[in-house]
Amino acid sequence: MEMSVIIPAYNEQSRIEQTLQTIKKLPYPIELIVVNDGSTDLTGEIAEKYADILISFTKNQGKGVALRAGCAKANCEWILCLDADLTTSANEAVELIKPALLRKADLIISKVSPGRKAGFGMVKRQAQEIIQSKTGVWMESPLSGQRVFHRDWLPLIQSLKAERFGIETEMNLRFIEAGASILEVETEMSHREMGKSLKGLWHRYKQWLDIVKFRKEV
Repeated sequence: MEMSVIIPAYNEQSRIEQTLQTIKKLPYPIELIVVNDGSTDLTGEIAEKYADILISFTKNQGKGVALRAGCAKANCEWILCLDADLTTSANEAVELIKPALLRKADLIISKVSPGRKAGFGMVKRQAQEIIQSKTGVWMESPLSGQRVFHRDWLPLIQSLKAERFGIETEMNLRFIEAGASILEVETEMSHREMGKSLKGLWHRYKQWLDIVKFRKEV
């Protein structure tokens, strides 16, 4: 089955090349769509070497905006969303694709195992609580950006409002509300962890603000 792979990317010059090289080797016909979300490093130049479709924003718009822009250009039957910093672990995408092609669920998501540099889990718990309070469904990895769905769901994706880090939480919630089934799958995917450093705390604080903003809107 043909697969449109959507990669939102912001300042990922140190990791995106390995990620894109690995995706190109997946055992499926791939349409690789990279959305360079206003990067100020060499992310765009690197992506240009590998992407079938490259979308470049002149300034940072946020992951939600980037994801919707990429999905709007997708031509294939299946949509695979991956983070830009997976490097060689992007090959684990096959573990998401297999159950999707077997129609085991409408939305297949990679579980995220906390690494040695994981944060405090506050943002994750906030997302879990929002989804459970609205739907009764408890998700293990609501913030995982690694997910597969059929293009039939693209109208729902384009209806999402989250501009930045709230996009996965909103997507989960709207899929469930629309009657979709979700399957979370164990994989060995791994990405950059910023830990409890000042940069890591700032990143999670921005995530937390986006989730709190979304909670007030639902």
